[in-house]
Amino acid sequence: MEYKRLYIAYGSNINLEQMAYRCPNSKVVSTEMMRGYELEFRGVATIVPNEQSQVPVLIWEIDGNDEHNLDRYEGFPNLYRKELFEIEVGGEKKECMVYLMNKGQISPPTGYYYNVIKRGYEENGMDTSYLKAALERSVYSQQINDEPDYGLKEDENFQMTF
Repeated sequence: MEYKRLYIAYGSNINLEQMAYRCPNSKVVSTEMMRGYELEFRGVATIVPNEQSQVPVLIWEIDGNDEHNLDRYEGFPNLYRKELFEIEVGGEKKECMVYLMNKGQISPPTGYYYNVIKRGYEENGMDTSYLKAALERSVYSQQINDEPDYGLKEDENFQMTF
C-alpha cells in the first residue's frame, strides 16, 4: 500500500506553484481554520498556541517522496519538528502532520517570503488579515526588542517609514 499522509500548511507551502515544484505528488484536500493557534513570524513562519486565536491552513495529501522533500526544505529535525494534530478536514476529524519551529524569536520575514505566502493565501481564497496581523506583530516585536540606537539626540526628529 502506498504511503499517504495529510499535511497542514500555513506558510510558504500554501503557495500552489511552490508546492507543485517541491512536492509534485501532493494534492490540495481543503482549506480549514486551525483553532487555538496563531501564525507567527520568526524570520519564517510557524504557528504557536493561542486559545483565543485561529489560523487559516491548507490541507495537502502528500506521499513519502513529498514528505522527504518537505523534511529537507523545513530543516527537519533541527529547525522544525513534526507533530500530529487532529483537526476538522471537510467536516471530519482527521490526523494531520504539521511542522512547528523548534526555537527562535519573533522577527519579520523578508518581503519576498511574505509575498510568496500572500500569493498562496490569495490563490486559495484565504483571509489575508491573519497574515497581515502576524506581520504587524513581528514588526512591532522587533521594534520593542531591538531598540536600536540611531545616534540621534533627544531633540532630533526621527520617523520610521515602511
